[in-house]
Amino acid sequence: MSDTVTTARRWNSFVCPGCRCVFRVPQDHDGTGVVCPACRVMLRLPGPDDELPPLISASAALAKPVDAGDYDDEDMDSDEAVTAARSDRNFIAILVMAAVVLVGIVAWWIMPEKKPVGPVVEADTPVQPAPQLTPAATPGGGTAVEPPKPLLVEIESVVKAFLDAPTREEALAQVLDPAATALKWDAWLAGKSYVAPGFQGVLGESKTTGTGEGAVSLLHVRIGDYTFREIALIKRDGRLKVDWESWAGWSEMSWQEFRKKKPVEPTLFRVQLSRVEYFNFAFTDDREWSSYRLDSPDGVDSIYGYVPRNGLLDQRLRPVDANAKPKWLLKLKFPRDATQDSQVLIDSVVDEGWVMPQNAGE
Repeated sequence: MSDTVTTARRWNSFVCPGCRCVFRVPQDHDGTGVVCPACRVMLRLPGPDDELPPLISASAALAKPVDAGDYDDEDMDSDEAVTAARSDRNFIAILVMAAVVLVGIVAWWIMPEKKPVGPVVEADTPVQPAPQLTPAATPGGGTAVEPPKPLLVEIESVVKAFLDAPTREEALAQVLDPAATALKWDAWLAGKSYVAPGFQGVLGESKTTGTGEGAVSLLHVRIGDYTFREIALIKRDGRLKVDWESWAGWSEMSWQEFRKKKPVEPTLFRVQLSRVEYFNFAFTDDREWSSYRLDSPDGVDSIYGYVPRNGLLDQRLRPVDANAKPKWLLKLKFPRDATQDSQVLIDSVVDEGWVMPQNAGE
């Protein structure tokens, strides 16, 4: 047996100035540099006369690859220590995160409940939904809303009584101003016999503009020949009455008489309007005039109406949809010394739609 006694190996502790990792270095380490087992940066070990050993440049350290064979068993012990240190740090981080989550849950649990703003409604009190406003083309440019159920029942009852009335006299009982309407109705019939249009049902929802006296309800109905028509009802003296003039498309003169007499005074007409480009005879300058086609309510007759281009009337009448044919109440007249019976001046706009506004005569 050898007489030489092997002494236990001694170690020095060393702290990496970069990552603060603590590791051991043998006292008999035969070099001046060592690789940090945590961040893998080559470090210079302090010599006996060194006070503060400088850190080797990271770029210089990385430029030299480190081989696993450069470490001995003691170096591996150092790696295990680093791994244990990392595990401790991870455990601490998990504890901190768990504490934060727990604090958040407790804060949410004890947070006072926000009370709703507004009146308190008892649990057994039914909440009535607010009426849904739907923009619509209504007399006077107002906003139409769906009427409540009792009014819907009344509207349908009046419309059915008017359309199913077996005689003109019974139908007149459902209209505004029966006496004045009777004279207009006779002229409108032009000797033809009265025939009840018939009621087949209501299409879609009715829309009501205004409240109380003068409120207007518009709806579409299907009549006996299965075509659809618009009908208007107006509140008068606490009852709903059919606006016969808008239903029949009544005008102050028949279209045939208007063409024949060529009045130069403004005359009221109910028309369906569309934008066209027709310039001829007295209206040849398209820089001066805008042209519109005006169709009769029954679609049988049509004439051309003109207004100064880009004027207020032109801006109001011009349809947003080029293919639309909106209804208008217009006052029309012929130019003096007119040679054509199909070209007229649009004198003014009474209202959009065919229902006469209440203030039209003011």
